[in-house]
Amino acid sequence: MSQAITSRQHLRSRVIERLSQDQRSWLENISSDLRQEVLTPVLSTMGRTVGRRALVAAIGERENASLTGVYGQLPVGHWRVDEAALVLLLAESAETMKSPFSTLFSFYDSGDTGTRVAALRALNFVTDDNVSAGLDLVHDAGRTYLQELMEAAWCNNPFSNQNLSNTEYRKAFLKALFCDVPVDGFMDLEKRADSEMAASLHDFADEREAAGRSVPDAVWVVAALHPQPGLIARLIGRLEHPMPAMRRTAVQALRNAQDPRTVSFMEERLGREDNPEISSLIQRTLASFNGDQIQ
Repeated sequence: MSQAITSRQHLRSRVIERLSQDQRSWLENISSDLRQEVLTPVLSTMGRTVGRRALVAAIGERENASLTGVYGQLPVGHWRVDEAALVLLLAESAETMKSPFSTLFSFYDSGDTGTRVAALRALNFVTDDNVSAGLDLVHDAGRTYLQELMEAAWCNNPFSNQNLSNTEYRKAFLKALFCDVPVDGFMDLEKRADSEMAASLHDFADEREAAGRSVPDAVWVVAALHPQPGLIARLIGRLEHPMPAMRRTAVQALRNAQDPRTVSFMEERLGREDNPEISSLIQRTLASFNGDQIQ
């Protein structure tokens, strides 16, 4: 059995367990004819048909909830039932066609925002060797300034993570920052970062702070992988920030920088740190300088 079939089966199971009996019957009926002309009229009414409750019922399980798609683990803890049902139907319809990715683009091109988001996610639930056709959806969404589409194209999307070139990935990340799209969902961010991205992030942080605006945590953490002049001093200064979140980010970034000049500053901070989580993080970071693999 192919990974695409298995992933759709698991997605269907997730959806069904959150539906009433009548809603399950409706889904089974609509799944019997997956032609685009049949599906299209019902896509925009999905919320009213199956409801908008969370796909994962238990709040405590949502952070780590995921499905294994064709391109890797796909976080689904933030999905709603109607969103998941849309992804399922689009993927099942596309898989019946000769060119699944092109079929998804057709749904995307003619659909509303919800359908477009679903088509971008559905890239992870079908098999198609024509990767460029799938990237057409990602690139089109990336050319917009609609947060929902940019986030669905780039964040928590294994297809994008695996198939975007380093240059495309870097441009997407920078545009997401400038458009205030949450960047925590960029997969393998620290692995994909290079010196050019780090330099751009350093400039971005300068501009944001000069304008009195906050800088996303990921900017400091990733920029520290290839630190520009002055960055280490800024991070050391943040070890004294009154807000624990700022100190935590500073330690995470200093661990990435692995600059031995920072050891004495972290040791000194450790003696005064009153936040147990940050104290533990400093200890692990100091251990990393000694080559210890403490997680």
